[in-house]
Amino acid sequence: MKKATTAICQKNYLLLLNCFVLFLFILPTHSNSQEIKSAGYRTLKAYIDDFAKNELFIKKSLIEYSNSIIENQLESRSLATSTRITEKLKSINANIKQNDKGFEKNTLLRDSFIKMNEKTIECLSNGTLIMNDYTSQSQNSVTEISQNLKERELALIGYFEELKQFEKSKKEFGKMNNINIKNFSGNNVLEYNAYQNVLFYKINVIDEKLNTSIIKVNKDEFIASINALDNVYQEVLLKTSQYKSIFNDTSLNSENIAYSNFIYSQKKKIIPLFNDFANEYAALQKLKKMPNNNSKESIDRYNLAVKSYNLKKNALFDILDIIQKNKKIMYNNWFVVNRTFLKNNIKVTDIYESYTFND
Repeated sequence: MKKATTAICQKNYLLLLNCFVLFLFILPTHSNSQEIKSAGYRTLKAYIDDFAKNELFIKKSLIEYSNSIIENQLESRSLATSTRITEKLKSINANIKQNDKGFEKNTLLRDSFIKMNEKTIECLSNGTLIMNDYTSQSQNSVTEISQNLKERELALIGYFEELKQFEKSKKEFGKMNNINIKNFSGNNVLEYNAYQNVLFYKINVIDEKLNTSIIKVNKDEFIASINALDNVYQEVLLKTSQYKSIFNDTSLNSENIAYSNFIYSQKKKIIPLFNDFANEYAALQKLKKMPNNNSKESIDRYNLAVKSYNLKKNALFDILDIIQKNKKIMYNNWFVVNRTFLKNNIKVTDIYESYTFND
């Protein structure tokens, strides 16, 4: 059972990568392009054109990275790319602060963009986008896990709020200068996908905690994990019900429901088996602590307890092994559905050619 759980945990880096690409695909940004002029811009068109070119420069540089995730390439390659992008964003912000003076001293667009980049760097650096730390999370108490999950989700929401604020700033800058700058509106497939990833992450973290409590034969942690599983499962049902009408493609939403149903259904089989196993374990530990007694009666009693313990243990872990094998199939399939969803629904347009439009 430990081996099956570890095998699944080793695959979890994909969730981090899938979630990471969501932010990068949507990220409009400047480059270290020589187009940035410290002396300012003669015309509004020059400033807007330069801004659009810089957005496109970075967005195109991210296509290779996003493809490595969608095509499920090596973890090392994707993580190395993410590190380079983080360093790039830091360099870009420093360059912009020094050289981009805005248009006629109007720095609204520049300042909003820098703030958004800083939020991206923060999320990449503080663990908000880490969605593969099931094992380390499982070492915390259920209370700590619940708080960590709450904070991580709030940070994710805050990131998308920053993206929306940047779009508002683009629109406001355009109004100030009597020019229409195309900005995003409507349902955001990337934000939707990120929140679906969070639901998947949450239920996997709690499931890992449940498995850890079984291995430790910790009744208190087991009960707390079951209660947490109840809460997360209800959250999944509520939110997937809200999400189902957002996009015509409901494949990822349906997959999250199916996966959560499977994880939740395991508790009906596990609870009675674990309780029997834990009781036998406690009885055996009690016998071991008794003073040595080599009488035939004592030896027979101990051997009987060991036999009963092994029977209860095997009954539990045989079921857990079956569950883990089925879980691995569904877990892998979830990533297939997630990648397909991204392939079918993400549209990367040439923002330079369509950055502004006429009434």
